[in-house]
Amino acid sequence: MNRYSEAFEELRREQEGLKASQHRSRLWNDLELQYHIPTRSQTLSLDLKQSIPNEFLSSPLEVEIGPGKGEFMARRAARFTDRFFIGIDRRSDRVKSTQNKLGRQAIDNWVILREDACSFDPNSLPPIDVLHFYQPDPWPKFRHHKHRFFRSPEASAFAHAVKRGGEFRLSTDHLGYFLEMLDLIKTWEIFDLVTLYEKNWAMSEPMTHFEGFFMKKKETVFKAIFRRR
Repeated sequence: MNRYSEAFEELRREQEGLKASQHRSRLWNDLELQYHIPTRSQTLSLDLKQSIPNEFLSSPLEVEIGPGKGEFMARRAARFTDRFFIGIDRRSDRVKSTQNKLGRQAIDNWVILREDACSFDPNSLPPIDVLHFYQPDPWPKFRHHKHRFFRSPEASAFAHAVKRGGEFRLSTDHLGYFLEMLDLIKTWEIFDLVTLYEKNWAMSEPMTHFEGFFMKKKETVFKAIFRRR
């Protein structure tokens, strides 16, 4: 059995263990996956638009969910000074690291929010030009898969906030999670696949800190770019 077959078999086994009381996400092939509703998302309903300064309200918007240590977002914000960038991360150390890198730049076309991405009101998300989702926590243990962010309704809401012609870019080192994300995106029926490939240590420089971590270990990173119809 190859690694792709093993990943699909894991999804099938997970569905067999579902209980009727659990929240579920449905895949295009009618498989169902459990997801957990975080406590914070039950009590908070934040408005992401309020994070955008008035001078950038009409500017293209890029959102990165989980900017890690901030290298990618800092490079991106420095290159596209006419755009506004929002990073969302619930870990204070990563928020601080990203703020430090972005704070060295000449223009304040960014903001980093220490929040859970599930805490934002899905009905009031601003139109997004590019949505970035790189190296998310795969919660690799079988019993923890329910915590994967991509299974949540909020993940779908962020994706649906991408403008027509806008892009959704993602990557992960975890093949099972990657296949799961591709399946979920297919069920939304709003994106066309632009690029899909496996990146290894012998190819181009790593795009993010955590991509570099896995490439140094000579592990594969799975990447995809989608365009909103």
